[in-house]
Amino acid sequence: MIFGERFYPMLGRLSPWRQSLFALTLAQRQLPNFLLWCELKEQKGAAGIFKKALEELWTFHQDKFNHIDLEELVNAVEPFIPEGDPEDLSVGDLYALDALITFTAACDAVLMHEGNEAEIASKTSLGGVVRTVEEKNGSLDDETLRENSQVDAEVDYQVELLELLSHAKRSSELTENLKVLAANGGISNIGISLDHS
Repeated sequence: MIFGERFYPMLGRLSPWRQSLFALTLAQRQLPNFLLWCELKEQKGAAGIFKKALEELWTFHQDKFNHIDLEELVNAVEPFIPEGDPEDLSVGDLYALDALITFTAACDAVLMHEGNEAEIASKTSLGGVVRTVEEKNGSLDDETLRENSQVDAEVDYQVELLELLSHAKRSSELTENLKVLAANGGISNIGISLDHS
C-alpha cells in the first residue's frame, strides 16, 4: 500500500466536515483535468456547472448561515458522469470521472457521513496519478510507484492536507487556506495546467 497502514484509518477518524473539505480540496485540484475533458469532448455547459458546484460547496463550508442544498449539487454534476464500464472508457473520461467521484464524496461526507468519503477521494486522486505514471512506464509495483516523483508529490500533498485538517478548527480562514492549497498554482494532480485547458 503506497500510503502505509496508518493513513486511511486517520482519514476515517476525521469528522464529516473535515472529510468533506479533504475531498473538496482534492476535487478542486482536479478541475483542470475536467475542463480539458469538457473541451475535448465538447461538453457544453459542463465546465460552468462543475465550477459553480465547487464554488457552492466552498461557500457551504465558509458561511454557516448558507442555505445550499448539497443534494442539488450532486444532481447538477451527475449528468456529466461518463457512462460505461471503466475498462471501456477513454483516459480523458477516467480523469473526468475521478473529478466527479471526488466531488460527490465531498458532498456525501456531509449528506451520508458513512466515514469513508475522504478515503474514496484520496484513492481516486492517487489513482489518477498512478494511471498517468503507468501510461508512461507500464505497470509498476507499489515500491517502484512510491519512488516515482509524481506519486511522491501526491502522497506529500495528501499528508499535508490531512495534517492541516486534523488540527484545525472550523473557520472561514481554514476554508480560504484550503482553497489556495486546492488551486495548486493552476496545476492539477496529474500535472495539467489551467492555462492549457
